[in-house]
Amino acid sequence: MKHEGRLLDTDLAAVRRTVESTVEHLRAELGEEAWQRGMNPDVPATKILDNPYTYTDYRSGGTHGG
Repeated sequence: MKHEGRLLDTDLAAVRRTVESTVEHLRAELGEEAWQRGMNPDVPATKILDNPYTYTDYRSGGTHGG
């Protein structure tokens, strides 16, 4: 909760310790190699998807019937 732009009743230091403890545990359980793969995953190639709600002249068989 915030009041005048400031967090109320939040112990950020405790939250940070909890997060650091969780990360430490996960790294130990997974192993460093798996952890690094998870932190830097292969990103699949992207493609442009048709948006039938866009007002353009673009058409494809996927959503506009070609």
